[in-house]
Amino acid sequence: MAYDPDSRPVSKLNNGVAVQQPEPAQIVPGFGGMSPAVAREVATIQGQIMLAKMFPRDMAEVTRKVEAACSRKQLASHALYQYARGGTDISGPSIRLAEALINAYGNAKSGFEVIDSNADFSRVRAYAYDMETNTIQERTFDVEHVRQTKNSRTKLTDPRDIYETIANNASRRERACILALIPGDLVEFAVKTCRETLEKNVNITPKRIEELVQSFSKYGVSKVMIEARIQRHVNAITATQFIDLMNIGTSLRDGIAKVDDFFDRDAKPIGEPREASSKPASEKTAEKKPAAKMQQKEKMEPKAETAVNETPVIPDEVWNDSQVSQDGEIIENGPESFDDNSDMEDFFDHD
Repeated sequence: MAYDPDSRPVSKLNNGVAVQQPEPAQIVPGFGGMSPAVAREVATIQGQIMLAKMFPRDMAEVTRKVEAACSRKQLASHALYQYARGGTDISGPSIRLAEALINAYGNAKSGFEVIDSNADFSRVRAYAYDMETNTIQERTFDVEHVRQTKNSRTKLTDPRDIYETIANNASRRERACILALIPGDLVEFAVKTCRETLEKNVNITPKRIEELVQSFSKYGVSKVMIEARIQRHVNAITATQFIDLMNIGTSLRDGIAKVDDFFDRDAKPIGEPREASSKPASEKTAEKKPAAKMQQKEKMEPKAETAVNETPVIPDEVWNDSQVSQDGEIIENGPESFDDNSDMEDFFDHD
């Protein structure tokens, strides 16, 4: 009889009646009933945590790594973003600087993953995890599968377009998680070092100015709009203004800000004559001359002395809490009787 591997063993029980034995229970690989993929992920995380505990980070070494990274011109040129809010320009570290910070920080990682997805939107989770302290920062958000423009909304169907939209939205959340995980003083040190690097290495040449103008033209920003923002011709741009424009370009590229946040689309060329004043200059000069003559006349003419028996006139500007003596002299209250009940908000800025 040929061997059948699919046959099950039988035993003769109950007066010779053949009874088929049950199949042995299948053992799931891993531990705790986990699937192999989950068990492998858990083992990886446990190994990373164990190594982080064995080799803790040295903050002095971290600071040296951050300084070395931010001293590179290529990173410093893309390290800061800038956008406008409430009429004020706000700047901060970009996603590129955040990635450099977490790499120098050590024993930490960041990223994003798609939790759920359908034809209309995807639910995404961005995170930053410190394996040494077992601290995690995460953001969960939904990304609609559309491309938003100023005049239209286009539904995305190409998987590549959908992924690029998800990655663009996730990078900003990942940056927020990294900056929430890393100490604030280290972030401020990195921003300061990047600014110093840009100020030292910025080389304003006609070629670089032309490249800057061309890079802004991709977003619909003209040379006239740039000159209206810096209030001078683009050839006379300063180093600080050049750096600010570079930060604005980084914000536009990463989708953090819009063109209208920084530039006036109705700007006029620099040097165009402004509207004339309602009064000609001759009338303004004529108005100032009589006042100047009156002041000169008062200085030249001596003041008449007051008669002895003449009752002095009390000015209307005297405070209500001042007193007048019998001789007509004004006696102001001293510090002992001064009562400060006035509202001092007009004199001091509490901000």
